Amino acid sequence: MASFMFPLFMPPGTSIDVLLRVLVGITLFAAAYMAEIVRGGLQAIPKGQQEAADTLGLSYWQTQRKIILPQALAMVVPGIMNNFISIFKDTSLVTIVSLYELTGAMGLALNSDADWRPFKIEAYLFIAAIYFVFCFSMSRYSLWIEKRLSVSKTR
Repeated sequence: MASFMFPLFMPPGTSIDVLLRVLVGITLFAAAYMAEIVRGGLQAIPKGQQEAADTLGLSYWQTQRKIILPQALAMVVPGIMNNFISIFKDTSLVTIVSLYELTGAMGLALNSDADWRPFKIEAYLFIAAIYFVFCFSMSRYSLWIEKRLSVSKTR
């Protein structure tokens, strides 16, 4: 969408590189999802936390920085990691606008060289393994972060 819509918002005669359009589009898309995740975490904080900060005489910004945001971000670690994994998997969508990433490059290699066509299944399995390794390692890292954050909650 960004690749085709950005030029419509630019002055006539202005040309933006396809890569830049894709980067801006993916960045805005990811930022919107991340904002919703953090907003959900902020809404999950009990009102008593804000009232306790008021009782201590903390300013609004001190309350946000020292009390509200640390708790909210600790609560939404799984959602943030899900967003990272989703963005990583969505990078394959740039093939639509003729930018070749991993799966697009494989398709280009299979279609251009007849010697590679018998290895089509192996190529797809290799790419699936790469995606699995990256996504699995990101989810393990998320679990590690969650365990580190939960240490302060156990008594």
